[in-house]
Amino acid sequence: MARATTLLAGLFLAALAGCLPQQTTTRSQVADDVTDGDQFSTIGKITAIGNVESIPVSGVGLVYNLPGTGSSPTADGWRTMLEQSIRRQKGNPKEFLDDPKREHSLVLVSAMIPPGARAGDKLDVSISLPPGSKTTSLKGGILFPTDLQNFELAANARQALQSSGIPVGKVPVANEGTILPGSKMVIASGALIAGYDNDAKPSADGELAPEGPRSGRIWGGAKNLIDRPYYFMLNESNPQPRLALVIAERINSVFPTPGGGANKLADAKVQGKPLVVCYAPPTYRLNHTRFLLVARQVPLEAVKSDSPYRKQLENDLLRPETTITAAIKLEALGLDSRQPLRVGLQSDSPWVRFASAEALTYLGHSDGAKDLAELAEKHPSIRTQCLTALASLDDAVCLDQLAELMRKPDSQLRYGAFIALRSADENHEAIRGKRINGSFWLHNVVLDSEPMVHVATERRAEIVLFGSRFPMRTPFSFALGKEFTVSAKDGEPMVTITRIKTGTDGEPTAVNVKCLNDMGTVLKGLSELGGSYPESVEFIRRAQKAEIVTTAVLFDSAPKGLSVPQLAMIALNDSNMEKANHEVTRIGSEDIVQASYDLPTEADAMKSKPKADATLQSLNREPGRLFGPSVKK
Repeated sequence: MARATTLLAGLFLAALAGCLPQQTTTRSQVADDVTDGDQFSTIGKITAIGNVESIPVSGVGLVYNLPGTGSSPTADGWRTMLEQSIRRQKGNPKEFLDDPKREHSLVLVSAMIPPGARAGDKLDVSISLPPGSKTTSLKGGILFPTDLQNFELAANARQALQSSGIPVGKVPVANEGTILPGSKMVIASGALIAGYDNDAKPSADGELAPEGPRSGRIWGGAKNLIDRPYYFMLNESNPQPRLALVIAERINSVFPTPGGGANKLADAKVQGKPLVVCYAPPTYRLNHTRFLLVARQVPLEAVKSDSPYRKQLENDLLRPETTITAAIKLEALGLDSRQPLRVGLQSDSPWVRFASAEALTYLGHSDGAKDLAELAEKHPSIRTQCLTALASLDDAVCLDQLAELMRKPDSQLRYGAFIALRSADENHEAIRGKRINGSFWLHNVVLDSEPMVHVATERRAEIVLFGSRFPMRTPFSFALGKEFTVSAKDGEPMVTITRIKTGTDGEPTAVNVKCLNDMGTVLKGLSELGGSYPESVEFIRRAQKAEIVTTAVLFDSAPKGLSVPQLAMIALNDSNMEKANHEVTRIGSEDIVQASYDLPTEADAMKSKPKADATLQSLNREPGRLFGPSVKK
């Protein structure tokens, strides 16, 4: 996990996000059509979106509970910072940092606050050792509560203040190269997952990266302390404060929240440069990008039911080549669009059914839930969007569809449906999750389905067993790290798990557990002996490589997809989704990415039409990752 160390060091040595103005989108390039005149000018035509970049935060922390693998840090800047932190918490630095039992270690801690985050959200944490550390392993360690903050070079902070119109003196208070600490934004703590390199890519034979016990992760181990709203910033040509008030009112009317009033999504700020501060609605909590895309299509004036603009959109919805754009714009008109979208569900075109069902779901209606499930099964190109939409609506019909999709034969679909259901409701009865030794989650789902084992090594420490029986071929015997061995003799129904532990007298002691020859049972046996996530992952990896597994085993096989603008462009020349399905197969492991929050026009499609065998252009990262954490407010 070398990049965690690099990130943290960079925060102290170079300018990173925090004080700098956040990146914004460019002004809308959507061309006006005959019915989309000035009277239906949209929010996107007079604003740019700001605050859409993640904020890196970092700090120096202390890991405890190490089995004699820690070390005493050298007298440098890192130690000084940690000593100050320990004193603030009324502790004795020497007691922890110079521990003769080597149960403690100084570590570098970092996290990223995504755009749109709310105070209280859980964030992932990266842990690494500073250069020169003598700590040999972080396995078994627990991170003391650690404050994380942003840092900035004085020169960049001064430039940011000037660009914001804030007066600054002619003589700098600090040297340009001075590193200025920012505010406490995150607090991190919890048990580390260490023992393999999460960031390394699999080798050519598919084997995961080797052990990397000097770095670790705490998935969801940090609490965000700040709100990160989006900004709708008025273009320089339209800086009138009254327009900010209009935009806020329109967003609040199109995307109502329960209770309204103080719970409104958007609020206009007219002091200084006028802008609108806005949060994603609950229905879009798993897909902030769609919310921003739809919000930019909201007209500045309410559109009547008999408007030519609405009628044109209803007609365009039923045409495969224009249906995605039309559905987004109808969604931007609010709840009154339900009826034409329901008409779209009757279409023979998969594009029309998809666009209509997805828009209905984000508007709060489950009319298209069955269609989304069927389309997710048949079309890989829209699978991620379908599953995310089903997970976004807190409705039993949608959740039932996701539970049923976990039974299907397609492995990516099964795991994708599982992620979606967990994102929607982590306590759903179909999830069956159990926390193992505070290290990882073990789920056993759809017991009467085809057996399959899925291991997640990204974003969450998780093993999911689909089905009920996972027998292995015998004989076999292999070691898991330095402490565990798993073995079975030829033809015997039992597996022996052995752990070599060092007693207080320094002598090794062997502890054995016998269990049935079943992968799920062995995982539970490992946990009984104190095995953690790295040992469990290593067991599955070695069993697969030794070809003793009788069921499918997959690693990090969540479905991938294309962005809405990409799909809209492909639909112009792909009536039955064949090209789209082929394209998503070729992008392989790439995440859904999106460069802007505007819809393409036919002119855009002709200008950037891909060649016959060329993949779509790589785009920038989007905010609001699909299948993100479900945080209910």
